[in-house]
Amino acid sequence: MKNKLLALTASALLTISVAASANQAEGQPETAAETAAAVAPASNANFFDPNYWTAAFTAPAQQPNISTELTFNAAHPGAWMQWVDPKTHMPTHTGFMNPVSYMQFMKPQFYFEFMKPENMMAWMNPASYQVMMDPQTMNYWMNPNSYMHMADPALYKETLNPANYMVYLNPATYAGLMGSGTCDQNNPNKTLSWFGYAC
Repeated sequence: MKNKLLALTASALLTISVAASANQAEGQPETAAETAAAVAPASNANFFDPNYWTAAFTAPAQQPNISTELTFNAAHPGAWMQWVDPKTHMPTHTGFMNPVSYMQFMKPQFYFEFMKPENMMAWMNPASYQVMMDPQTMNYWMNPNSYMHMADPALYKETLNPANYMVYLNPATYAGLMGSGTCDQNNPNKTLSWFGYAC
């Protein structure tokens, strides 16, 4: 009986996932000339240049996911208070249910935040914990209804959407994180990568 119930639940969630992603707009196909220009080999082959090996990779469809923006700064207590604060808990929880949000943990900017003195000092500041010490916050989390959103199927919609995993299957994502793309230092779209900059 338990296995049948689990199978029924899994099939219902899969049906919701397929239905939710069925109406997504597809990107316009590139022309043959654009495709040929994007994968054209370099005239002077340099086997030691990472760009030579990754020139055929297309840019990730969801570029903001590997940008310099960090949506969760684990080095600062303010980010953890977003989970505790009743006003910001739902958006934070919903954001973390999207697999794309975990791309930020692969970027060097996420780890550089731990070396900033201002983030370390914030942990010593009692004002950083005012939300947690608020009696209204305590009352909210003592109410069992505060946890009922875990049973809402809408919370798992992005987790079950296969499109949200495509950024991890795209070699261009990792090429950008490794800094294999040549980037002009004056380009405002440059992002810090593990071995230089990428655009």
